[in-house]
Amino acid sequence: MRALSPLRPVHRFHKRGLRTVGVAALTTALAVAVVGCSSSDDSRPDVPTVTPATASPAPAGPAAAPAGQVVAVPRGARALAQSGPTVAVLGTAGTEVLRLPTASLARGDGAHSTVRTPALLDLIPAGDGSFVGVGPSILVAIDANGQVRSAPTTITEPTALARTADGRVVVGTAGGRVVVYDKDFRQLHDFGGFVGVDELTVGLPGTDGEQVVVLDRAQSSVTPIDLDNGDLGPALRAGNGATNATADHFGRVLVANTRDGEILGFFGSPMIMRFRYPVAGGPFAVDYDDTHELLWVSTTGNNKVVAYALASGEPRRVREFATVAQPDHLVVDDTSGALYVLSSRDGQLQTIPTGAPLGTGAGGPGA
Repeated sequence: MRALSPLRPVHRFHKRGLRTVGVAALTTALAVAVVGCSSSDDSRPDVPTVTPATASPAPAGPAAAPAGQVVAVPRGARALAQSGPTVAVLGTAGTEVLRLPTASLARGDGAHSTVRTPALLDLIPAGDGSFVGVGPSILVAIDANGQVRSAPTTITEPTALARTADGRVVVGTAGGRVVVYDKDFRQLHDFGGFVGVDELTVGLPGTDGEQVVVLDRAQSSVTPIDLDNGDLGPALRAGNGATNATADHFGRVLVANTRDGEILGFFGSPMIMRFRYPVAGGPFAVDYDDTHELLWVSTTGNNKVVAYALASGEPRRVREFATVAQPDHLVVDDTSGALYVLSSRDGQLQTIPTGAPLGTGAGGPGA
């Protein structure tokens, strides 16, 4: 059993916070942790935990002068994703996916088509305008034409969703499990070992191939997992209130440590922490622009998105834009550099054309 140094404060009972980026899980009361890392039961490791961090609240009322274009979407929308020429927003009940063309959003046009689905909690891109969604006991594929294919699962409380380069779908659960499916949604593996699985990132650690990393909010940790055998790499502390993570094309895992007001960078196999950098305003949503070499971070406490260049190995703040209120969801278009920011609170989707790519250059972790 891997061990982490004690956290502050320690709680044996806690509630999972509302997932707003990468997943929109329902609030769940966690039971007393039980010793064990078996892949055949629903036990959790007996480790110290913290109350999972949540987004810093934005000021009351509408945001002042958000940049770019803003269109209306359902208030309380659950998830945001972009795939090729399409941005998708998961509606309030999780049974409608709004598909908005990126070209229309750039003009401030909210025209969209709506796809009806089983109740979903999260949505991710699957390439070329297609998406994959997860909900209680269901996986859903939506193709570029809006056609829906679904398959039942045994997961009643999904909390995280990711997709590997070869099309495998990876689902995290409220019970701390990682369940792997093939591209046709046939279950391959079911692994345990976490208190909760709140975010899954997929990236390339150098020349070692794809690396999947679990962010566990209750432990404020990041841990690599082998999707073939369930082996866990070393669990690394990610401050005292990690919330969301993204992976870049160098294989870095970039984490928002909301409670401590930081962004953290991890790299390698085995992973090590490469940097921790202070960010004011409550860092929460994160995404990396692999073309223009910029890490984008939303700060929900002051309604902003901030860009950091990482070429020197230390984050360097290079851009900032005003956003819609409570920017809990953030996606960056790797091709154009455009940002898509969703306010679930106010039902607004913002498109920000970012202009010249200031972060371009040698941005690798060894810089």
